[in-house]
Amino acid sequence: MSSFEPRGSSIRAIVPIGGGKKKTATFDTLAEAKEWAALQEGRQAAGDTRLVGSKRVDELLETYLDLVASKSDSAKWNGLRLIKWAASPIGTERLSAITPHRMNEWMATRSKDLVTRAGAARPISGSTVNREMNLWSAAFTYGIKSLQWMKVNPCHGASRPPDSPARNRSLLTRDEIRALCIAGDYVASEPLQSMTARVLACWLLSLETGMRSGELLRLRPRDYDRATMTIKVAALEIGGRKGTKSGRLVASRHVPLTQRAADLLDQLLAAMPADQLPKAGFLAPPFIVGMDDASRDALWRKVRSQSGVEDLTFHDAKHEACTRLSKVIDVLALSHAIGTKDIRLLRDTYYINDAAGVAKMLPSKLAEMA
Repeated sequence: MSSFEPRGSSIRAIVPIGGGKKKTATFDTLAEAKEWAALQEGRQAAGDTRLVGSKRVDELLETYLDLVASKSDSAKWNGLRLIKWAASPIGTERLSAITPHRMNEWMATRSKDLVTRAGAARPISGSTVNREMNLWSAAFTYGIKSLQWMKVNPCHGASRPPDSPARNRSLLTRDEIRALCIAGDYVASEPLQSMTARVLACWLLSLETGMRSGELLRLRPRDYDRATMTIKVAALEIGGRKGTKSGRLVASRHVPLTQRAADLLDQLLAAMPADQLPKAGFLAPPFIVGMDDASRDALWRKVRSQSGVEDLTFHDAKHEACTRLSKVIDVLALSHAIGTKDIRLLRDTYYINDAAGVAKMLPSKLAEMA
């Protein structure tokens, strides 16, 4: 029978394995400790009494998914990868055999994989490999600190590939925006009659404010203040939260609105579904847009495909908003509005450099010739 002991702010789980021996692990919460203990007892019942030092990679990935990754904002993205890795050859290897060199081998293999976009296959990007390495590293860190199954994180010391250049799609043209509106059945002067029209209004709102999809979908009527032309991004629910590099959550911010943004919000409010029920990630309805992340993504892809506009993601609207807002508000106000503390991120990632547009703003000469 497992037992549990408080150790400061942590809980130590103790699982007898017979012969006077026992397994122990320390967790942040009693629930995590009980879940781990139940896992060990289940394995004992099945005749598996392997010692911690012989743990396999798939055991770590499955435990990390169940106790941590499935509860994060990127639960779907995390889950798909963790399950795939656990079922792959590396999943059968012992944790003690995973070294920085082994992770280098994994990255080399992963970098050869192809991804298909717009009908064309291309190698996986360095940024994607690095993002997946971050997930590996988080799982290994959990194995070290919480499960005590490892002593060293093999991602530390591995040779990661360089990140891919940031997207630098040209600013949208009027014709492209018009094509998207037609494909989405969106008319500025008419009520929003369909879900695709609401998706287009949501995307246009991102184009005006720089808010990302998860934030837009979790806006509530009480967040909108038309009198001050602002909207509050509470960003507290899974999927709508925005974290910092330090891991801290940015609880909320107030976003300034253009007249066009306010008109879009009025349209969305008038068409807001009345029968919204609480569900994961949307626990306190009603929400202005009235659809979940999966529906928004599927409908956006459908509209984009029908419009014929190429090389465009929903998130590109944030890049474009940053570029346009930078011409009318200072960089600190832009940082607050967008919710990005790192000014370099604004410059290198979200700002679309339009040298031709800047050239038109320059005077005929900057200095007099001698």
